[in-house]
Amino acid sequence: MKRLILMFLIIGVTIVFFGCSENSFMTPESDQSDLAPTRLKGTKPAPNLIGEMDLYFTFGNWPAEPVWVGTVTFEDYGEYGMRFYHLSPFKEYSQASPFEEWFEIYDLGDDTHVYLAGPDVGVTTTANKPPEPCKYRMNGEIEVATAPFEGWLGRNVHMSGVITWQNLGTPEAPVIAPATAPGTFRIN
Repeated sequence: MKRLILMFLIIGVTIVFFGCSENSFMTPESDQSDLAPTRLKGTKPAPNLIGEMDLYFTFGNWPAEPVWVGTVTFEDYGEYGMRFYHLSPFKEYSQASPFEEWFEIYDLGDDTHVYLAGPDVGVTTTANKPPEPCKYRMNGEIEVATAPFEGWLGRNVHMSGVITWQNLGTPEAPVIAPATAPGTFRIN
């Protein structure tokens, strides 16, 4: 009886060890490629891409219209248009406001020609209370990349900067709203 239990234990361990591995010799080779994670990759290695953003709040009808628009300037590539579509639901004021967006970098002469685009998530820290400037930070991934930026497809993107505020009301009845968001755009 002890030998029978020991034999079942050895068979069970063998099945678990060899049967549960993604690269098991028991898994047909054609199925192993399906197990690999899919990730977008550029066609060639590319160095970090760093640019300076100059953005303005638009009061757009989000998510259909961009909420932030402006430019991003890359040292070796020049100046491009940039826009952000806000995807998060409206949130009341809080000290840390998380958000989701879709960003696009496009040709200034033809805003339908998008060079780089992708989703990003971030947070704005407004602990110092508007109208004092506050910081923002976003991270995302490049899901669209066309020439001359195709080498950055699938890479991580990081954006950070400061939001300045404006008073649309009067000093007696202030209506505070975002104004500008200068910052840094980096793909690594």
